[in-house]
Amino acid sequence: MTLLRGYLMASVFKGVALVLLVLIAVKSCIELVGQINDVGEGSYTLIAAVRYVLLRVPQAVFDTLPAASLIGSLLGLGNLAVHRELVVMRASGVSTLQLLSAVGLAGFGLAVFMGLLGESVAPSLAAYAGEMRTRALHEDVALADGQATWLKDGNRILSLRRQTGAAPSYGGGVWLFELGPGQALKRVARGDSADIDANNNWVLANYAETSFGDAGIAARKERESTETYGLNPELLALSVVREDMLDTPALQRYIAYLHGNNLDARRYEIAYWKRLADVVSVVLMTVLALPFVFGGLRSAGAGARLLAGLIIGLSYYVVGQLLTSGGQIYGIDPLIVAWAPSAALFLVTAVAVTRAR
Repeated sequence: MTLLRGYLMASVFKGVALVLLVLIAVKSCIELVGQINDVGEGSYTLIAAVRYVLLRVPQAVFDTLPAASLIGSLLGLGNLAVHRELVVMRASGVSTLQLLSAVGLAGFGLAVFMGLLGESVAPSLAAYAGEMRTRALHEDVALADGQATWLKDGNRILSLRRQTGAAPSYGGGVWLFELGPGQALKRVARGDSADIDANNNWVLANYAETSFGDAGIAARKERESTETYGLNPELLALSVVREDMLDTPALQRYIAYLHGNNLDARRYEIAYWKRLADVVSVVLMTVLALPFVFGGLRSAGAGARLLAGLIIGLSYYVVGQLLTSGGQIYGIDPLIVAWAPSAALFLVTAVAVTRAR
């Protein structure tokens, strides 16, 4: 059974690898076409655009792997079914439970690969790619490196905390220094965190401002303040802590920081639990393929199996995105938002497995 288990796992891995190759190639080409309009701005060249797309490939693999696991498993196991190899295995005394254990072990291997990818190169390379692109597009804005990114726009100087690093660097927020006539300091302001609203204005949380004028010094504090800085919103990507560009420990630390400062952490809590749920879904997607090839797709062509996988994978993705957006808007518990698609997938898989013949 050890040799047979290895053969089944190899079939699954080959199918998933082939599907990943095709999906990532298509996704990368589409992303590269989307970058063409920006080529020529600042120092953003075609080579830089290609480099940007390539650096984002690990993150694309991480995002695509759940759907690719189902489609690839359907293709790999479907080929065994078409050539009657699964029938021979069953006739030789191999039980459905043994087949499921082999396929499940392959799914577990894919889940481990996805987890390692999401905790290593994928977030860091994606963050670096975004920063590289932003810097190339906006070289006309003065930038300086360090623990913070400094930008100068006319009489305004902004200091943006970097989004990478250890926990103490999170939440450094945005500092604004505005100069008046004769380069005299006119205003100093800061916010704990920043975001962009629908009108491309900067929304600063826990905003504090001190103004210096002829009448004296004035100070004001607001829970949330909307400011128009005139800088391209893409520059905010240098400081905004994006949930998809943090590994799990960093995401946990940032959630703790937000809770400690009474800030809304729902978006990051959903991302945290959804990341775990997506890893689990890889195992479920892989196991779900076996009942399909035992059923109506046993003698179906590769096109039919591909269509079935696409429908299920796309449904999982769409439902997940809808719940994520709705959860943030309507305040739904992050655990429910993140795990509901995986729970539904588990029920579908359980029913399909029990009906497998």
